[in-house]
Amino acid sequence: MRIISIDAIRGGEILAESLMNEQRNVLIPAGTVLKKDYVPLIETFHIESLKIEDPYQSYEQPNPIINRNRLEVLVNWVKNLMERHIYHGSNCSLKEFEVIANEIVREVNKISEDTVIDMEERTADLYEHTVMVTLLSTMVAKKLHLDEKKQFNIAIGSLFHDIGIRYITVPYENCDMSKGDQINIFEYKKHTILGYSALDDQTWIPNIAKKMVLTHHEKSDGTGFPMHQRVKEIECKILQACDVFDCLISGMECNRTSVQYALEYIMQESGKMYEESIVNSLVSMIAKYPVGTTVKTNKEEQGVVISQTTDPIKPIIMIIDTDEDKIKEDRKHNLMLEEHISILKVV
Repeated sequence: MRIISIDAIRGGEILAESLMNEQRNVLIPAGTVLKKDYVPLIETFHIESLKIEDPYQSYEQPNPIINRNRLEVLVNWVKNLMERHIYHGSNCSLKEFEVIANEIVREVNKISEDTVIDMEERTADLYEHTVMVTLLSTMVAKKLHLDEKKQFNIAIGSLFHDIGIRYITVPYENCDMSKGDQINIFEYKKHTILGYSALDDQTWIPNIAKKMVLTHHEKSDGTGFPMHQRVKEIECKILQACDVFDCLISGMECNRTSVQYALEYIMQESGKMYEESIVNSLVSMIAKYPVGTTVKTNKEEQGVVISQTTDPIKPIIMIIDTDEDKIKEDRKHNLMLEEHISILKVV
């Protein structure tokens, strides 16, 4: 299954998930073969992206950061605890986040340091974003050889980093929070302080984790918020980089972009807005071309990424017969080994 923007519909794609309006009424059912003519109708409902079936899925071997079923368990766990706390004032329930943090540290420490993971653009969801940022931050900490105590602190800070979002009412999904209504921007920027304040009486939470919550939108050049502060703690800097990357590919607090753009952006700001060693560690473990990405090679052929190597920019691809729209099963290329073949662009 892939997420594509509405303006990328060419006709012939098969809808993988029913398209619904805000009232949860089905506009176009799953399984529908899309037509270009549908685009104006879909746009009237302010829908910007949809999920389509992946025609080459049987050939692909994605390497996600965590098993999808396990991810859903963690996301629902975080959601239930967070909402119980916010809506029912159950302060004691927050301490269960210790268990989740330890679970994530254990999961991450099972992963080999040279593993390249597939990250994909996805629809914005606060709790999935929370878990993904926690996984990424803990993985970066591991790659930087921080001890398990620091990994745990980073996991705790990451799990709580956006708790303040639940105390604001302005929209934050797939919209540019640096532009638009100044009142909304002002309210949005309160979420770091609100989150920090919400944890003030939680004495079990490490102070560094609380500081991570307060400073996760600060930047190394002092242009962040809420205090335009150049923080020194590596825990805070790791969260800053991992958060902005996942925000970009999920549309949390910004317009959603491609994995390629997100990687290019964070590399461009390396040494300026974000710590260079942290960016290098993050970029080294994320595939520039996730499994399922259709690419054009320097041989003027079209291919699809079917698995990763240990080089994040050199995956294994299979060439597509564009006339018959099917894979040429005898044309598999490991770009890490076949240096005469390279990827020119994403199709």
